[in-house]
Amino acid sequence: MSADPVCAPAYQQLMNEEALRQWILRRLGGLVQKVELCEEHVDDAIEQARRWFAAKKGVKKIFAIAGLPNVVEYTLDCEIDVVLEVAFAESKNDLSLVYSPFTLPDEAIPYSVFATGGVSGGIYSDYVQTLQYVEMAKRILSADLDWRQEGRKLMISPPPSVSKAILLEAKVHTVQIEMLSERDHDLLKRYALACAREDLSWIRGKFDSYPGAQGTVQLDAAVLLQNAQDAKEKLEEEIAGSAGPMGFVSG
Repeated sequence: MSADPVCAPAYQQLMNEEALRQWILRRLGGLVQKVELCEEHVDDAIEQARRWFAAKKGVKKIFAIAGLPNVVEYTLDCEIDVVLEVAFAESKNDLSLVYSPFTLPDEAIPYSVFATGGVSGGIYSDYVQTLQYVEMAKRILSADLDWRQEGRKLMISPPPSVSKAILLEAKVHTVQIEMLSERDHDLLKRYALACAREDLSWIRGKFDSYPGAQGTVQLDAAVLLQNAQDAKEKLEEEIAGSAGPMGFVSG
């Protein structure tokens, strides 16, 4: 029996930046008591949390580069923070290294170079052995491309002889709050709240109290600061215990 769509719980979307801003103010007592923070303070807290998450964990994204013959230096997309892995596209049937590496026209290997079906093992056995030899030849002759990141540049070596697609798996600077997983979203919003509490504690810490209609009102700067520091310490442990860069976005 199919579930009744009317009775099914509605999908609760994750907070975007504006919703997170209002959530932080409510957690600090907004609408009930005065919160001595301006809009820019809350924006700063969210940006701090975003940068903290990007640096400590981050989001992975796939980028494609059109590799060109004899080009070994490529400028990285400005969105990339750290390149995690690089994959070079190549034909699985490239056997040129077995015979005369990098010299055969179009890297084309004629069918006649394989043993005939009358030989023990047949053409498929020869083909498998040939592929194994290709991999060994590539390692010996350094034909397998290697890579490294130098600042905003991707360096590959040795210089490729032909055009080939390059795929990058990278950790990016940008963090779209509402696109995070539930756990990562929770980490980021709690860190933003801790940052806002810290700012509020410094503002309230300028005075111990202020006069009110019912007498002197004691301020809670010390409590706010301690709560913020405890929350940040716990969040550092949580994010360190979570997996590496999470979530994929395509681009």
